[in-house]
Amino acid sequence: MIAVMMDANYISERLSSLKNEMSDLRVANARYWNRNGHTTVERSASALRHDRLVEIRLELADMMKRCA
Repeated sequence: MIAVMMDANYISERLSSLKNEMSDLRVANARYWNRNGHTTVERSASALRHDRLVEIRLELADMMKRCA
């Protein structure tokens, strides 16, 4: 029972962390799309943010499978 509670606590903390990270990514993406003419560095950062969002989506899908 304790292991289940610890796992639930970990999941809750991880979900909160991912939510905060997605919020940060959303703000950075909004800044990016509100500007015209992006530099190579800005385009690269945008691609990295996209990749991170894909990683988060996969992690959430994996968590759903494990919790089911």
